[in-house]
Amino acid sequence: MLKQRILTAVILIPLVVWGILFQSTQVIALIYAVLILQGSWEWSRLAGTGNLIVRIVYVAVIAALLWYLNKGIGDRDLVLENTWLAVIWWCVAFVWIFIPTLASQKNNLMVMLKLLVGVLVLTPSWFALANIHSVSTDGPVWLLYGLILIWIADSGAYFAGRTWGKHKLAPVVSPGKSWEGAIGGFVLVAIYAWLATVWWLPVNAPQQYLFIAISIALVPVSILGDLLESLMKRQSGIKDSGSLLPGHGGVMDRIDSMTAVMPIYLWLMIMAGIV
Repeated sequence: MLKQRILTAVILIPLVVWGILFQSTQVIALIYAVLILQGSWEWSRLAGTGNLIVRIVYVAVIAALLWYLNKGIGDRDLVLENTWLAVIWWCVAFVWIFIPTLASQKNNLMVMLKLLVGVLVLTPSWFALANIHSVSTDGPVWLLYGLILIWIADSGAYFAGRTWGKHKLAPVVSPGKSWEGAIGGFVLVAIYAWLATVWWLPVNAPQQYLFIAISIALVPVSILGDLLESLMKRQSGIKDSGSLLPGHGGVMDRIDSMTAVMPIYLWLMIMAGIV
């Protein structure tokens, strides 16, 4: 499994880096839209519906929302509304993680509720990612930095958890995650943020420590995105959201942290006056 994960990452990461740095915002938005639509297909299954027509309609609704939001890329007011909505939603999601039996019933009302949750998870993430890439000439750099941060946080948590993990972070939702793993993610991200602000990012001296603080604050957000999908899988009795990526499961298994981090990352950058 680990070898498959590494092989898939070795193939995908260079393509992602090249695309972000050298392709237009519309191309990046289109690529992420494809991932979001695949993610919405997987989410509809996690929500508990096996009805093919319902799942197709759900993907079509998400596509329509992305089409509508596409016209608003660069619209500051719409960006702020989107990011504030995401902040409110992920605060609710944080509470949900600590009450894992909430919405666990298998009925039509819960299915509809979870489908609505999918809209709040997927669409703000797409809109935020597109706007980060387009925010300025440095947008591609900001986006690439954010994606690498997610990868580092995830890798730090994974390897620190495997090596030292003893105290469970959320045993009911995701037994494999530990506090030691989370600390590993914090440490690696702090080092990464410091090195990036010194040698790479267009951050001036007064903003350096503020940006490092923002980066560290995104680690629990990344974990939250992961935990929410784990909760959905546990409630639906599904191990992986899909099998599209060898060793990684489905698309949602790969973008779960991104769905949380992208809008919060953009919101924090705006609130800090960095973009």
